Amino acid sequence: MRDEVAVAALQRSAGAKAAEGETFAPFWLVSGEAAPEEVQAMARRVFGHVPDGDDIRAEAALPFAARSMLTTRPDIGLMSCFSPATPWVWPARQGGQELRYILVRPSDGRCVIDQAGRRISLRARDAAVVDLARETRFTLVELGRIDLIALDPARLPALAQLAPDELMQAIPRGNRGLQVLAHYGALLLRGLFPLNSAPLRDLAIGHAHDLIGVMLADRSAPPVTATPRRGGRLAAIKADIETRLERRELSIDMIAGLYGVTPRAIQKAFGAEGRTFSDYVLERRLERAWLKLMSAEDAAVTISSVAFEVGFGDLSYFNRSFRKRFGRSPSQVRAG
Repeated sequence: MRDEVAVAALQRSAGAKAAEGETFAPFWLVSGEAAPEEVQAMARRVFGHVPDGDDIRAEAALPFAARSMLTTRPDIGLMSCFSPATPWVWPARQGGQELRYILVRPSDGRCVIDQAGRRISLRARDAAVVDLARETRFTLVELGRIDLIALDPARLPALAQLAPDELMQAIPRGNRGLQVLAHYGALLLRGLFPLNSAPLRDLAIGHAHDLIGVMLADRSAPPVTATPRRGGRLAAIKADIETRLERRELSIDMIAGLYGVTPRAIQKAFGAEGRTFSDYVLERRLERAWLKLMSAEDAAVTISSVAFEVGFGDLSYFNRSFRKRFGRSPSQVRAG
């Protein structure tokens, strides 16, 4: 992420509206109740480092009474809430308020949703679309992050055609539409797409709603067979690595802990492709650095800042690895 993503660089209040021509960028908000040392711990968790300067305090309570939230500026309806409270109640829609629908996806742990006598339970990376017309209670079990998308009924007419019990259903994490949506949302929240105009941002919002439409049209998960199961797990592992690349503490032990397996099992999964876990992480970090350098419009963006943002802690090692991978130095790629 660029410096504008960091807490330190965001000197605006949470309620300030973005100018029409403002560059699209991730935007981190911190609960007003969070102590400075807690902010530092959250920054390490979200960014992999602690930015210098002031943090950005939310002017109002964050969804799920979260301690921090990653969203975008300008707002396109995506958000990841870190360290949410449990239980938490979303109040019913009041008369005159617009229809409110959200897509909810716990990234880990479990999320139990109760509404009007109905209950569903979402496992990690399952999802559900919820109509917030009625009071909705969320109970979060061992959950550190929950992802939300605010939905626009005008962009997704199928919402109004579904009964409440049809909406509040668990979409399995293996659902193809949901998997593509998760990857797309992660790229948007990390600022990897240059959505630097209103038409491009509108397209991005439309793409997200189209993917949700695909997900709702076929709520099943793809059939699990003996042959592709290992490949499916490896794809999920890679997706989790992708969302943590910028964290220098990313390790095989961290990923193994997410899946409740041994590091050797993770290594074995990558061994089927003829590579190691470390090889894959290095390759993805270098490819992300290449994209950042190629798309950098500001000459003030330094090689060291790019290396740091993609998870490297040693600039010399980054330069050597980059030249070995691409046959050109980082400075040559940025200049070209």
